Amino acid sequence: MGGQGGDGLVRAGRSGGERQAGWAGQAGRAGRLLIGAIVGGLLAGCATGTPQRTAAIGDRTLNVARSALAGGNPEMALSVTNAVLKSSPNDPEALIDRGDAYYLLKNCGRASADYQHALRSAPHAAMAELGLGRCAMTRNPRIAAAAFERATRDAPGNAEAFNDLGIAQASESEFGAAAASLRQALALDPSLQAAKINLGLALALGGDPAAGETMLGPLVRGPDASPIIRANYATALTLAGHPDAAAKILLVDMPANEADAMVSQLATFGHGGHRAAAAAGHG
Repeated sequence: MGGQGGDGLVRAGRSGGERQAGWAGQAGRAGRLLIGAIVGGLLAGCATGTPQRTAAIGDRTLNVARSALAGGNPEMALSVTNAVLKSSPNDPEALIDRGDAYYLLKNCGRASADYQHALRSAPHAAMAELGLGRCAMTRNPRIAAAAFERATRDAPGNAEAFNDLGIAQASESEFGAAAASLRQALALDPSLQAAKINLGLALALGGDPAAGETMLGPLVRGPDASPIIRANYATALTLAGHPDAAAKILLVDMPANEADAMVSQLATFGHGGHRAAAAAGHG
């Protein structure tokens, strides 16, 4: 998923970069509106890209499709998978790859149909479950969370599945569960930047901004610091009671009036909103 979305959640995809998308859910309606408007683009979210997968040995045709997906060429992947499915219409791997291609083309209707077809052939295909979850994320995070949870059961070593589950849980203000999922993602893959960014913001919004600040501080000072990392760090700083430091961080990416407005609104949320979110996250 390239481009700015409605949250600060970062999703790790085939391309391996940070991706942003659609986390709008916080504690209660007031929290949803506030974070949707203020923290828009702050969590590092589910990939608009697709998960890394290795083609089966000797499966050179699907390897071409996956290389095309990794290279951001879903049209080629679609052409290749259509050819495979013409002769093997129930091949779950080809169906998942075609679903991934449709997903990158922003056609979740067809993508979901392919993922569901794949699951009829291979009921524990975690990549199909991840695809269904990512398609559901913008319209119903609870349904997405259920799909991601199935993926974590079917592929317990898949760090991206736990990252995406954490995103969906945070979208439903289940911050304690989200933090646990994101920590599991990092236990499986300590280098997964998306999970680090997501965990920092989830901690901050869940009522422990000091812990979020501690998590995000090294990232914001590192060589790969990005606008989304700085915005998340500024959120944690504001909620921890350091609005001036937060505004200074935001000045790297926005005019002073916009930085001040964001900090002001986040500070209002911090006067009680993040405590309400934390309570909802443990309910």
